Amino acid sequence: MSTASSAVRSRWGFHPCEISTYRKLKFLSLVYQQAVRMAHAWQRWKRKDPHNRVRRRRIRSESGYPIGYDRPTPIAEPPLCTVFSRKAQEKRFVDKKGTCFKDGFLDDTVVTEEPWIAKDYAAARTPKPQPGDVQPLPYTVAEIDALYEKARAWAEEQDIG
Repeated sequence: MSTASSAVRSRWGFHPCEISTYRKLKFLSLVYQQAVRMAHAWQRWKRKDPHNRVRRRRIRSESGYPIGYDRPTPIAEPPLCTVFSRKAQEKRFVDKKGTCFKDGFLDDTVVTEEPWIAKDYAAARTPKPQPGDVQPLPYTVAEIDALYEKARAWAEEQDIG
């Protein structure tokens, strides 16, 4: 746990961490936002019935006018960010069609974790006028570094960062 006495001075004021930790938080924020977008894409895909998870390419004539559609091709399941998101089973009582189930049933969902990154990133980039005003980051630099390495490996795998 970092302490308030570890406030770092910059030309704009005092910050709760060094610039290297700030850059890691900035990258983690980028990956977290990407994870949220990917989770929403998965949920949009999941809401569709399997026969509607298809793409139909438009066929055009030589002059460029649409004349029909190609055969439907299935849309693959969107990938998830394994650093911040995971699949889970959720108990539901009403299905897509509105049918109620007394005992409920298990349905797949995506859980995106680690909302503290946005708060820590905002705290790290906002200067305070006095060192006593700086609130320490709730996670240690070692914990941030470990999560950063995990996110860096995932980003290189996905060709994001």
